[in-house]
Amino acid sequence: MLPVLQSIRPRTLVLSVSSVLAGTLLARAQGHFSWLVFLLLLFTACLLQSLSNLVNELGDWKKGIDRDQSARKSLSLQSGRLTEQQLVFTMYVVAILSIMSGLGLIRAAFGTLRDTLPILFIVLGAVALTAAVFYSAGKKPYGYYGAGDLSVFLFFGLAGVAGSYYLLTLSVDTGVLYIASAMGLLITAVLNVNNIRDYDNDKRYGKNTFAVVLSRLSESRSTLPAKIYQMVLISSAMVLSTVYALTSETGTFLFLVSLPLLAIHLIMTIKREGAPLDSALKMLILAVFVYALSLF
Repeated sequence: MLPVLQSIRPRTLVLSVSSVLAGTLLARAQGHFSWLVFLLLLFTACLLQSLSNLVNELGDWKKGIDRDQSARKSLSLQSGRLTEQQLVFTMYVVAILSIMSGLGLIRAAFGTLRDTLPILFIVLGAVALTAAVFYSAGKKPYGYYGAGDLSVFLFFGLAGVAGSYYLLTLSVDTGVLYIASAMGLLITAVLNVNNIRDYDNDKRYGKNTFAVVLSRLSESRSTLPAKIYQMVLISSAMVLSTVYALTSETGTFLFLVSLPLLAIHLIMTIKREGAPLDSALKMLILAVFVYALSLF
């Protein structure tokens, strides 16, 4: 794999695609769709996540977290395939592309960049870009203080799904928030299992992910609280999906096709620790994508 792609972590981009796909399919079910807006949504979301992944690698590397990481495969800096300067240059390129794509998206959706709503979305885009950078950059990156889960829920769930829906329909449907919240919970679960896998290393280097915070609050000093939290996240997503299926005219129970994958993932997560959890992570990413497709 090319070093840059290794740092972007293509498999995680499935999460951005799933978030946009969910919002798009909800809009399509109500008769709204635009290929241009859809493709720009995908491109912008994937660029923002790529930027976050790149900054995360650099931030972890500078803080020493990734220099001795046995729970997962080495990334580009750790393996020596990219220098810090090359990674920073790539970050700037991706950031510029994100801005251009985001502005193009807003222009395509609203037909202008000068009205109140387009300006509001430009501000929201700037917030998303800033959040992607400061997740692991700066003196006090919020991802190191247990706030990563909330950020993922907001940006992949509420903003990703409901935002995509709005840009395609230019209308508000409060029912969409059920699916937006469910998707946010599922993708938060992806981050959580990643943090469970890296628990020992993160704790050793003072990276206080929510998994580490939970272990301290419960005084268990283990990943058990994070694994219980994982079950709560996924169960809550299924409950919200059920509510949407029962209350919305376009809701169905097709989301249940993702349930076997989610069940397998939970069994793997409960039984495993460390590097073997990478398989559970892949299973959950697949389940999230299947969940998004079930909204077709």
